[in-house]
Amino acid sequence: MQTIMNRTYMKYFHALLAVYLLASCTKMPEYADGRVSYEEVFDSYKKTAGYLNLCYTKIQPYGSSYAGGGFLAGYSDEAYQASEINNSMEQQWHRGLLTPFFNPVESGNSNNTNWWTGNFEGIRYCNVFLENIDSAAVASQTIRAGYKAQARLLRAFYYLQLIKRYGGVPVYTKPLPVNYDYSGEKRPSFSEVALFIIEECDDVLKNVPDAAMGWIQGETEFQRGMFYKAVAAVLKSQAALYAASPLWNDGSVTWEMAAGYTREALTICLQNGFKLYDVTPPVTNGYDAFDIYFRTRSDVNRVRDKETIFELNQRLQVYNYNGLPFTAGIVSSGDNPSQELVDAFETIDGQPVLDPARPYLDNDHLQPNYNSANTLYNPADPFAKRDPRLRASIYYHGAAFNLGSAGSKVTMDANGNAPISATDIRNTRTGYYLRKFSNFTSDRNSNNDGFFKLYRLAELYLNFAEAANEAASGSAPQEAIDAVNAVRIRAGMPALPQALSKEAMRLRIRNERRIELAWEEHRFYDLRRWKILNDNGKVVTGMRPVANGSGGFTYQRFLVKNDRAAFADKYLIFPLPANEVTKLQKITGDNWQNPGW
Repeated sequence: MQTIMNRTYMKYFHALLAVYLLASCTKMPEYADGRVSYEEVFDSYKKTAGYLNLCYTKIQPYGSSYAGGGFLAGYSDEAYQASEINNSMEQQWHRGLLTPFFNPVESGNSNNTNWWTGNFEGIRYCNVFLENIDSAAVASQTIRAGYKAQARLLRAFYYLQLIKRYGGVPVYTKPLPVNYDYSGEKRPSFSEVALFIIEECDDVLKNVPDAAMGWIQGETEFQRGMFYKAVAAVLKSQAALYAASPLWNDGSVTWEMAAGYTREALTICLQNGFKLYDVTPPVTNGYDAFDIYFRTRSDVNRVRDKETIFELNQRLQVYNYNGLPFTAGIVSSGDNPSQELVDAFETIDGQPVLDPARPYLDNDHLQPNYNSANTLYNPADPFAKRDPRLRASIYYHGAAFNLGSAGSKVTMDANGNAPISATDIRNTRTGYYLRKFSNFTSDRNSNNDGFFKLYRLAELYLNFAEAANEAASGSAPQEAIDAVNAVRIRAGMPALPQALSKEAMRLRIRNERRIELAWEEHRFYDLRRWKILNDNGKVVTGMRPVANGSGGFTYQRFLVKNDRAAFADKYLIFPLPANEVTKLQKITGDNWQNPGW
C-alpha cells in the first residue's frame, strides 16, 4: 500500500490506466513492458481527461455497498442486520471485534478496499494530476481551470473521508519524491485538516470562474458524476460542522465560525438555484415529493431535481439485499429498521412521541417514556397520524406495498406475508423493512431502485441549523428554526414551536437529522461527533403485531439485542491500520495510533 509513509510517486504507471482513458480513440504510446509515461499522458488532451477520471475512481460506492449488500445503518442504532445470525460484519462490529488489524465496516465492501488505502490513493492521483495540469495539453485555459478545480475538490473530499474516520492526517499538496524525509512529520489535528478543506473549497467557490466550473454538473449524461461548485459548498459545510462538534472541537473552529461557514455554504447554493425537491405527483397515486425523491434519479442539468448535490452512479439494490421476503430474487431483508428509529418519527401535529430528553424509562427500551404533550399517538394504532416520512422510509405492519394502491399491504404478524423471523434472513428481525430508496416494482428481472444521494440541500439546512443553534446563547435563534422548518414543511410537517431553548432546540435538530437523513450515512458519524454513542449504541428493539382475535392487532415491543459492545469511547474513531502505525512510529518516533487502540 502506498500511503503517507510509503508512497513512491512513480514516474511511470502501468497500462491499467488505459481502462480509465475512456475518451481516447487512439492507441496510447507504450514501452515494451506496457508502461506509459506521465509526459505522454499529459501531452494528450484526451489522456489528460482520462487521468482526471482516474482521480474519481477512489470514491467509495456508499449506500448498499457494505458487506452483504448492507448499509452503514446496520452499524448504528438505525437498524439490525438480519444476517447477524450468520456472523455478519455488522455482528462482528457490534461484538466489539474492531481492531487495528481488522475493521468489519470495511471488510467485504464492494470496492474491496479499506478507507485508509483508498482515500490516500485518491489523494495521490489528485496530486499527480495537479502537478502536471499547468503544462498539460488541454483545449483551453477555461478547461484547465475547471480540471484543476475538480482535482482540488476531489482531494478535499478524500481528506474529509479520512478525518471523519481516523482523525487528523498529514496534508500533502504535491507528489512527494522517493527520498522524502518523513522523520520530522507530526500528526495534525482534525481542525487543521478541516481548515485546509474549508480553504480549498472557499478558493474554488470564490476564485474559479463559473465558466470553468459552474453550478450544474453539465448538460449531458457524459458529465454525470463530476464535482462542481455545489460540492465545494457541502464539503465546506460538513468539514466546519464536524470540526466544531464535541468530538473534534479544540477551539480552532468554534461554533461561531462553523455557523458562518455553514451559512455561507447554504446561502450560495440557494442563490444559485438549489431548492428542496417539491415535485409533488398527482394526489391519486398516493406518493408525495419525499417518497418520489429517493427512488428517482437526479437530472444532471438540475432542471427537475434542484436538491441533489452529488449522487452516485450505481443503482442501489434494496429489493434483493434489503428487501421483502415475497420479492422475486431476494437474498436477505438486510438492515431492518429499529424501533428506536421508528420512535423518532413525530406525530403529524409535530409532537414527539417520546420525551426527547429521556425517551425510555429502562435500559432495554421496553418502557417508552411517552411525551405528555402528545395527544395523537395511540399505542394500539402506533403508525397512524405519523410524520409522512415514516411511511416513505419504512415498511411497518399494514403499510401499503405500493403507495398508489390501497389493496396491497405488508403484514408482519405470524400469518402475514412478511412475518418476523429469528432464523430466516429473508424476514425481518425487528418488525420493519426498509422502504427508502426502494421501488415496489423492483425484482430480479428489473431493478428500479433509487440511487444514493451522498450530498443534498437538506443536509446544508440542517448543518447550518445545528451550528447556528450551538453558537447562540439562551433561546434558539430564529435562523436555526427557519432552516429546520424548511426541511419539515417540505415533508408535510408543521413548523417547530417558536419558544425553544437552545437545549430543547439541540434535541429537535438532532432528531430531525435522524429522520430526514436516515440511511444516508449520517447517524453513524453523528453519534460519534456528538459523543453520545454510549447512550445510543447498546440496545435494539422491535415491534411485534399480534392478532387479538377480533380482527385487529396488539403491538408488543420486544428486545432484539441488548449486548452490543462497540460503544466505549475508543469506538468513536477508527484505529489506524496496524501496519501503518508501525511504519509511522519507526520513522517519526511517535505513536500515531488513536486513543484506546
